[in-house]
Amino acid sequence: MKSDLYAIYLRKSREDIEAEKYGENETLARHEKILTNLAEKKNLIIGKIYREVVSGETISERKEMQKLLKDVENEKWTGVLVVEVERLARGDTSDQGIVSKAFKYSHTKIITPVKTYDPDNEFDEEYFEFGLFMSRREYKTINRRLQRGREISVSEGKFIGSIAPFGYNRIKLTDSKGYTLSINQNEASIVKEIFRLYAFENTTIGSIVRRLNKMNLKPRISKEWTISTVKDILSNPTYIGKIVWNRRKQKKKTQNGHVVISRPRNSNYLIYNGLHESIIDDKTWNLVQEKRKQNTPKVKCNNIIQNPLAGLVFCGKCGKPMQRRPYTKQSKFSTLICSNPKCNNISSKLYIVEEKIIDALKIWLEDYKIDYNFKENLDYDNNKVIEESIITTTKEIQKENSKLTKIYSFLENDIYSKDEFINRSKVIKDNIQNLEFELEQYKLLLQKNLEIKNNRKSFVLKLESIVDLYNELNTAGDKNILLKSVFYKIIYLKNEKAIKSDSDPTTFELHIYPKIPHTVE
Repeated sequence: MKSDLYAIYLRKSREDIEAEKYGENETLARHEKILTNLAEKKNLIIGKIYREVVSGETISERKEMQKLLKDVENEKWTGVLVVEVERLARGDTSDQGIVSKAFKYSHTKIITPVKTYDPDNEFDEEYFEFGLFMSRREYKTINRRLQRGREISVSEGKFIGSIAPFGYNRIKLTDSKGYTLSINQNEASIVKEIFRLYAFENTTIGSIVRRLNKMNLKPRISKEWTISTVKDILSNPTYIGKIVWNRRKQKKKTQNGHVVISRPRNSNYLIYNGLHESIIDDKTWNLVQEKRKQNTPKVKCNNIIQNPLAGLVFCGKCGKPMQRRPYTKQSKFSTLICSNPKCNNISSKLYIVEEKIIDALKIWLEDYKIDYNFKENLDYDNNKVIEESIITTTKEIQKENSKLTKIYSFLENDIYSKDEFINRSKVIKDNIQNLEFELEQYKLLLQKNLEIKNNRKSFVLKLESIVDLYNELNTAGDKNILLKSVFYKIIYLKNEKAIKSDSDPTTFELHIYPKIPHTVE
């Protein structure tokens, strides 16, 4: 039964977030005061306040809304207070349908300062659904206006990001709305050094990373510099006084029924002159971009896996993932290196590591087959004992049932008194019950052993098919999926370099962690 309690739901809209940037009061606190005053005026008891601190478009992005809907579906609240119905669902029609059904089927009221919506009232229900529909249209209109406003700000040279790039501070414009960037002298000196090393010295990005970390020059957030961080700095036009728009355009797609948002790099982004001062001159910038074009491997990625061991092999020294390093020259093979620039784990040719993993899988498969045959013999003996126990227990139950039949005849022939019959029959029935329980346990154990036997057999067949199929696969992605179905992870360790022509390139260790299902143990 639903208790006479009410809840408050608070959420910022996009307009609220924009307004707060220009000095307006904190939205949630203001709305909470409005709704608590409304509850006091209507003599409503508030059981919980849900405070949504993010402005997500969908329910999946709003954790507090998910909690609210769960409580509403469980009929925890008589009603929910919001400043306007649009705060509950402004996303797509599927999200609006989820909200509408949750309140309708739980008979939960929606109370706003303007109107109370009763889901059991047909007109209120239609009015509520119409309000959600109109809020969706308004949301799209506001979103388009915000996007146009941002693009106009960018074209005026303003910085619209929330976090300034390394080397800059974000500052408020004094003569107009919006923000620009000012140079952070401490960070800017590091940016200049990165560009100088790459443009005017024969230095790779990896060498720059090692030098920065050795000099104990820290990036703004993480503990140490990485190759990707330095790459981002070398490719960011902000450092020559530019502002870019839609460099990482938001892209939506559905996966397993959920909307997934990604921000892939966009080559057709817009670039404008910024209001901020540049850190790097055009000559240095152009030299860097030209050098990066020459040194960038001509590998077509398009989010296609190029490394069959991706996400599977980890460094035996620092624990970081091992990654594929391609070469521009086709005559050179890709290598497998540690992703940690500080680590001294020695790299190897990728195809050699790959071959050794398959060889190790073959060896492990043969060992497993020996163990498999040994277990099969043990299981045969064990199952034979269980089957004999089932036969013996079944006979015992039959004997006890015969005894029970006899004492019924003794009662009918007045050989047993009523009390004697009750006492004797109780003992026999208890014995039958215990024996039947034992019989059921024996049958379950036998069934489980047979399942394990079948699973072991299918597991061996799976391993054999993987060994046979692997080299026939054409893509690294397919090989990666196949390997991940067999291994949890693989640890790679190498301490000796294969410098001489006759050196052994396989002087590395592989510690393999296979996936053995519990049902085959």
